[in-house]
Amino acid sequence: MDATLTPAPAMTAASAATAANPGELARLALVFQRRLDRLPDDMDDGWAALNALRPALDQVPDGPSRRRLMLTLYRRWCGPLPDPRLLATPGGRLALHGRLGLLSRLCAVALAGRPGVLRCCVEIRARQALEGALGPAMAALRESARQGAVVPAQVAAWSPIQWACVGYADLALAGAWPHRGLRRLVRLALPARWPVPGGRHQVPVRHACALEGLTRLDALFAKEPT
Repeated sequence: MDATLTPAPAMTAASAATAANPGELARLALVFQRRLDRLPDDMDDGWAALNALRPALDQVPDGPSRRRLMLTLYRRWCGPLPDPRLLATPGGRLALHGRLGLLSRLCAVALAGRPGVLRCCVEIRARQALEGALGPAMAALRESARQGAVVPAQVAAWSPIQWACVGYADLALAGAWPHRGLRRLVRLALPARWPVPGGRHQVPVRHACALEGLTRLDALFAKEPT
């Protein structure tokens, strides 16, 4: 699923630039380059285009040739390179995370806006899976779940990857990634085949703006090991 509706206004490159000095923009550009260098490793295994190329990619050693190849694949699969200033936006910073960190944060965004999910998640395996995925964010999200609205048992039992997909859809529709390349970069970390039953019709309504959840991520994962 990609954003097909007109997104809500988000932080622009110009406004992001005012919040990040040249040194910070240079650092973010370097992180983005490293993200491109490991592009295949941060994609879900369900993407057919990746599976077709993986045997050949495994034979390409690190170095300038591999870096040029990764840039070519990014342009093919994601689109044009973003303005470096967009990397300083909350959505841009999120896109720079490796796959596991990205999925954890997308899951947290989805649950932050639906506190009733953790309140109703009583199935042991489902709760343990969420605890493993959310790590340090679980405690704060569980605290806010006390007043959450009840959700159906089958929804409360969804897996972390399903909630990560919900978080992606929330943020895409909220305009977190106005640049297609960054949006696609995040989308490739998720399953090619959308795993949320019934699409968005089965997803509980958010009780807070997805962009608010995005701005909470640094605090939620502050205790994450580095």
